[in-house]
Amino acid sequence: MALASTPVSEPLTFEKFSGCLLEDDIIYMRYFENQEIGEKEIELGFELHDILEVDSNVKRIIHCESYVSITRQARELVQLKGRPAKAEAYVIPALSQKILFTVYSKLRKRNHPLKAFDNLEDAVEWVNQF
Repeated sequence: MALASTPVSEPLTFEKFSGCLLEDDIIYMRYFENQEIGEKEIELGFELHDILEVDSNVKRIIHCESYVSITRQARELVQLKGRPAKAEAYVIPALSQKILFTVYSKLRKRNHPLKAFDNLEDAVEWVNQF
């Protein structure tokens, strides 16, 4: 699936990630290479939802570049306060990260579909089914 040449919104860049609307109902967050995601970054992700004025009908794509990890405290914060979404896709390039994602996703309670992909195009195509 071909993506639009530019996102719907201008990317907002933070220390460890950037985020924007790819389409009117798809929020996209890209975590930069070699980053450890903590509670601060999760809170900023929640704020990004508010800044972009998305609601529970949003579809979310989280793109993790190589060697991105998330702390236990950040995972717990997502579990406790995670924002609702129609569907959530992860773009994960490394096999080791995909293995961890598979374990984590089986342990994490979710109210929406969740799936990992090798590339952004497949992730966009999948979330657009919802």
